[in-house]
Amino acid sequence: MKNIKIIDFLKDAILFSSVLLIVSSCSEKRKQQSTGQKRSDKLIAPQVTLLSNLPDSSKPVVIFIKNAPKSKTIPRTKSPAIHSFIDSVTHFPIAPEAQGAGFFTNFTTDQGLPQDISNSTIVDKKGNLWFGTGAGASRYDGKKFTNYTTAQGLCNNYVTAIIEDRMGNFWFGTGGGGVSRYDGKYFTNYTTTQGLPNNLIRCITQDRTGDLWFGTDGGGVSRYNGKSFTNYSTAQGLAANIVYSIREDKKGNLWFATYGGGVCCYEGKRFITYTTSQGLANNKVYSIAEDKRGDLWFGTNGGGVSRYDGKQFTNYTIRQGLAANIF
Repeated sequence: MKNIKIIDFLKDAILFSSVLLIVSSCSEKRKQQSTGQKRSDKLIAPQVTLLSNLPDSSKPVVIFIKNAPKSKTIPRTKSPAIHSFIDSVTHFPIAPEAQGAGFFTNFTTDQGLPQDISNSTIVDKKGNLWFGTGAGASRYDGKKFTNYTTAQGLCNNYVTAIIEDRMGNFWFGTGGGGVSRYDGKYFTNYTTTQGLPNNLIRCITQDRTGDLWFGTDGGGVSRYNGKSFTNYSTAQGLAANIVYSIREDKKGNLWFATYGGGVCCYEGKRFITYTTSQGLANNKVYSIAEDKRGDLWFGTNGGGVSRYDGKQFTNYTIRQGLAANIF
C-alpha cells in the first residue's frame, strides 16, 4: 500500500513537472516571438566602414598623372560635322486632358541629331543643349546641331554622361573609352592608363571643392582633383562597384547609387551603406535626387522609389499610384 502511494506520488510529480515544462516552453516561445517582432520593427543600424581602420592594402588607390603616360590630347584639326536645322519639324498638339496648352517639337536624325537615342542631356551656361548619344555628343544652339565624334577627338562615340565644370570645360563619360574633356578647342582623354579604375563611365558629378567624381561599371568610383585619380571600390567601403548615379547633398556628403549594393554615403572619411535591411525599397538603385527639404529620393529597379529624411525610409510603389516600380 505504501509502495502504491509512492508510485502515485511519483506519477503526480512527473505530470506536474511536464506541465511546468510545457508552460515554460510556450512562454519562452511567445517571448522570443515578441522579441523578434519588436526587433524587426526597429531599423537596423547601417553598415559603417571607416577608411582609417582598413589595412594599408585596402587604402584608396591614388594615381598621379605625372607618373602615368601622358593623356591623349587630340587637336581638333577639322571642324566638327555641322548639320543645318530643318525648319519643317513636326508639331504634335498635346492631348486635351493634359494640363496647359502647347506643342511637342520632336528632333531626330532628320534635324541633325547623330542618333535618335539620347543617354544624357544637359543645358550649359550659355543655354545650349547637349545630348549624349550612341553616335557621339551633340550640341544644339537653338538653330543647328553640332556633332562631335572620335573624328574630332572624342575618346568613344557612345556617350553615357555629360557635365560642364566650373571652368566651362565639358566632360563626356563614355561606354568603354573612358572620359573626354573638351575645352572648346581640344579633347583630352583619360582612361585606365591615366588612373581611371574602369573605362565604362555611368555618371559624372563635380563636388563643392571642384573635384570631379566618376561612377564606373565595375570599377567603383574615381575622384579627380586635376592632378591625380583616387579610386574607391568595395575594398574601401563602397557598397558595390557598379555606380549609376552620384549626388552631393546640401551638407556636402556624396551619395552613390549602386547596382546591387543599395546606396552609399561618403562623409569624407567613411562610407555608410543603406540597403533593404535599413528600409531601402530595393538594392539596385539607378538615380538620386534631393528635394527642397533636404530629403533624398532614390529610384530603384523594381522597388519603386524611396524617400530618406535622415531618420527613416518611406517607400512608394504602384500601390501608392506610381506608374511603374522601375525608375
